[in-house]
Amino acid sequence: MNPIPSILGHGRRALLALLVVGAGVGAEPVVLLATSVPLDREDSRRATVGPLEFRGGLHVTSPDPRFGGISAVRVLPGGERLVAITDEGSWLTAQLVIRGGTLQGLADAEMGPLRGEDGLAFADKAARDAESLDVLPDGSFLVGFEREHRLLRYPAGSGRPDGVPTRLAAPAGLDRAPFNGGVETIVTLRDGRILLLQEEGGLGATSPGWIGGPGRWRPVALPTEGSLRPSDGTLLPDGNLLLLERGYDSSRGITSVRLREVPAADLRRGARLVGRVVAELRPPLTVDNFEGVSAWSAEGETRVLLVSDDNFNAAAGQRTLLMLFRLVSTRR
Repeated sequence: MNPIPSILGHGRRALLALLVVGAGVGAEPVVLLATSVPLDREDSRRATVGPLEFRGGLHVTSPDPRFGGISAVRVLPGGERLVAITDEGSWLTAQLVIRGGTLQGLADAEMGPLRGEDGLAFADKAARDAESLDVLPDGSFLVGFEREHRLLRYPAGSGRPDGVPTRLAAPAGLDRAPFNGGVETIVTLRDGRILLLQEEGGLGATSPGWIGGPGRWRPVALPTEGSLRPSDGTLLPDGNLLLLERGYDSSRGITSVRLREVPAADLRRGARLVGRVVAELRPPLTVDNFEGVSAWSAEGETRVLLVSDDNFNAAAGQRTLLMLFRLVSTRR
C-alpha cells in the first residue's frame, strides 16, 4: 500500500496516517499529531535569533505510548527523513514535510525497538537509555547509551537503527561516567574521526570527551558555564561543529538553550572546545528540553533542526518540539 499523504499546516491540528511499504524489522507505523508553535510566544512576527532564521515549529504528540523521550536526532542525506532515538530504547523515523523552506509537518512515521547484541529488545531502563546518535560514513548508526555506558553500531541498509548491533570499543574511562551523565553527543568528523562528549564528569567546569576511534581515542574537553551542559552536536556543511547546550534549574526547569560553533581546526586531541556562542534561546522564545540537533544542506542553504525531549511528562508541561531554522553565515 502507498503511504497516505498528510500535511500539518500552521494553526491546524491533523492526523498523520502512516502506512509504509517495506517496513523494517520490528517497524510499526505510528500516528502523530502536531500543532504549530512560534519562535517567540509574545511576538509572533519575530523570525530570527542570532544567525538562525526561523522556518517553522511543531509540537508533536501521539496516542502511541512509545512516543516521547527523544534524546538525539539526525536528518539523513537528502534532507527528507529524520531518524531519532528515545531514552526508552526506541527508534523513530519520519519524513520531514518542508515546503517553500518551511516545516509544514511530518509523514510516513515508524517506530521500533533498539536491539541489543543478542538481537532482543532491551529489558530494563538501565540497558535501553539511548542518549546520542550519529550516522557513520558507511550508513551505519552509532548509538551511545548511559547508565550502562556503551557504544553500539547498528548496520546500514534500512535507513534506521533496527538491526542487530555490534559493540564499538569505547574510550578508557567511559565506564566510570556518572550514572545519568554519559555520552550525550556523537559527531562524525569529515576525516572519519568520531567526537564523543559526556554530559557530566569532567574536572572543574568542563564536560569530558574524546576524539578518534577504537584504539585511538584522545581526550578533549568542553568548558561549561553555569548549568549549561552539552546535549547534542552536529557537523555543519563547512566542517565546523555546532554544539547544542541546555541549561536546567531544579526549581525553574529549562532556563536556556544555546548553540556554540567550534571551528574544524580546533577539533584535535587535547583541545578545549571553546568556539563561540552563535545563538541563545531564552523565554519568551519557545524553549524546552532540547536534546537533539541536526544540520544539513538543501536548496542552497544550511538548515538546522532542533528536537526536544518531553521526558514522557506532559503533565509537567514538557513537550516534543521540532524547530527548523535556516543558518545564515556566522562569520563576523
